[in-house]
Amino acid sequence: MGLRERVSLYNRYTEERIGMVTPFRTYYLIMEGTKTEPIYFQLLEKKLLALRVRNNIRLIYLERTLNDRGSNTPDQLFRFLRLFRAQKNDPDAVYFMVFDRDSYKNRPNPEKSYLDFLNRIKNAPVRLIVSSPCFELWLLLHRLNAYRDLILPDQEAIFQNERLSSGYTYISKMVKDLFGFNPKSMIPDFFLNGLNNALKQSPLLTSDPVRMATEIGENIGDFIAELMQDVRY
Repeated sequence: MGLRERVSLYNRYTEERIGMVTPFRTYYLIMEGTKTEPIYFQLLEKKLLALRVRNNIRLIYLERTLNDRGSNTPDQLFRFLRLFRAQKNDPDAVYFMVFDRDSYKNRPNPEKSYLDFLNRIKNAPVRLIVSSPCFELWLLLHRLNAYRDLILPDQEAIFQNERLSSGYTYISKMVKDLFGFNPKSMIPDFFLNGLNNALKQSPLLTSDPVRMATEIGENIGDFIAELMQDVRY
C-alpha cells in the first residue's frame, strides 16, 4: 500500500502570514473515483481562490500509487486511510473518505453491505463524504431547478443508476445530455458557475449516509459549505 500527498492551492501563505492568522486545519481526503471527483475538486479550488475565500483549511489529497490504483472499494480506502493516519501521527488533522453508495450495487444485498460498512467504521476518526447513488448526482444539482425538473420526477431510475453502456450509467448519461460533457473524462472550467445552484438545492436531499441506503442524497454540499466559511467574518 502506498499513498502520495498532493497539497492543494490552499497551502499558499508564507510562514510569516500563517503566524498572523488562526492556524491551518489540515484535511486529508482520499477519493474512490480517480477521474470525476479529482477533476471537480481541482475546479472547486480555483473557484474558492477566485472568490478569495480564507478558510484556514489546508486540503491534502491522498493519491494511490500505481500499484494500488485499482484498489478503490470503500473498505480498501478505509484501510489505506487508517494506516496513513497511524503513520502520519497528526492528531489534529481531519480525515475524509469520498465514495459512492453505488459502490455496493453489485453485491448480493447492496443495502445490507453498505450499511454493514457504515456500522463497522462508525466509531473511526474518519468523516464520510457520500453520494447516493454517485457523485454525478451532485453535478446535476448545478443546473437551476434540477431537483424539481430532473431529480424528483425520476427518483427511482436515478437511485438504481443502471449501466447503459461501457461509457455511461443512467446519471452520467443525464449529465452528458444536460451539460454536453462526459464527467468521466472532463468537466469544463465554467461548470462551477452553477455552484450556488447546487448549494441551494442540496438541502432538498438527505445528507445522512444511513438514509442514503434507500434514498437519493449527498453530503458534498455540506462539505463545500464548510470550505466556504471565511474566518475573517
